[in-house]
Amino acid sequence: MIQNVIDVVESQTTSQSLFSKQTYYTIKGSDKDGNFEVHRRFKDFVALRNLLAQQWPGCYVPSLPGKKLFNGNDPKTIHDRKKFLNAFCQKLSLLPHLFQTDAVSQVFLRSKDDKIYTKLESIKSQSTQDLLQKYQTTFADILDTAIDASTLKEIDNFADQVRNYSIKLKSIKKMIKDSVDSGKKYNSCLEEIIKTRLINFENSFVTQFINKDASLLIFNRIKQELADTYQENQVFRLNNIEILLDLIRLESKDCKIVLRQISDRINLENKVKTLENKIIELEKELDKLNQGKVSFKNLIKQKSPEDAKKQVEQEISESVKEIKLLQDLIILINKILALKERNRYENEKNTQFKEIMEILQQMELDSIKLESSYWGFILNETNQLIAQTQNQSQIEDQINTE
Repeated sequence: MIQNVIDVVESQTTSQSLFSKQTYYTIKGSDKDGNFEVHRRFKDFVALRNLLAQQWPGCYVPSLPGKKLFNGNDPKTIHDRKKFLNAFCQKLSLLPHLFQTDAVSQVFLRSKDDKIYTKLESIKSQSTQDLLQKYQTTFADILDTAIDASTLKEIDNFADQVRNYSIKLKSIKKMIKDSVDSGKKYNSCLEEIIKTRLINFENSFVTQFINKDASLLIFNRIKQELADTYQENQVFRLNNIEILLDLIRLESKDCKIVLRQISDRINLENKVKTLENKIIELEKELDKLNQGKVSFKNLIKQKSPEDAKKQVEQEISESVKEIKLLQDLIILINKILALKERNRYENEKNTQFKEIMEILQQMELDSIKLESSYWGFILNETNQLIAQTQNQSQIEDQINTE
């Protein structure tokens, strides 16, 4: 089986006019149809996700970062979007029923159209019958699995669990964000101390006690080497806890998606109720027609009683058929939520958290090694300076003794 590979590798902002800029994100990868490389705007991603959510009710569709009315092309927004757009693509590649649709594999990943979002937005909605047939084919493995009232209760309990989880995530998110902000302030202060304050301190105070011999100053002596090492390795600029913040942000969005998946079922149930009420009204109208009563609407349209009866009977028949299709679809969506989506969500959270912890652990270890190497360089230079000072002192003592 060919594995889907997809990454958002870079971004490029172009100026359309003095007040208009557009940012394109480069997507590269390969699938069963071969290699692809395209440039897409954020609104293209949004149009794709909206289409997938509409075409796959009750199914998980990865989240996207929120829209911004202004500053959508500033460096920070672009940096954040690139991370989350890449996460969107990575998750999409693990969902074959979504990734292999024409909307994704052909339009989004291969079309050379400049305005992909308009092409995606123009794709027609599927009928309930088409949607049901698609689900029956895609999820054939659970068609014969029976579910009962207790299973539906589990879905409702799962929704409550996700809601509570979402509330807790908000406080955790604030705590981690505060930690990230504190880390940035610490790094900024440390950079100022290392690159400026210590050098100025030596020049202003220490130099007074060494007869203004610049060779005996530590940071002044190695300031260029320090600056080069600082810039090259970004020592003390690393803020690894930020990866946890990204995880929490994705988690929060996923909570909303799960709740929308469950609400998709509720929306379909409401459609059934609406159609049932419509049938009741149509049956009342049919009774009046059978009694020889003609409605004001039919008088205006100049319909004969027989034509009016046929139309009402046809509407009732179509509504009954639509209700049956919707009910079958709801049953299948309940199976998807109970047997697939709930397990996928729980397993993904567990796996994702472990992967993030492993990455964070390695990043912290690398940071410690980097900082240790950096300070080791300073310590080595300091020891050499101390040794040099001691040697000079011994030489001077020897000369004085002689």
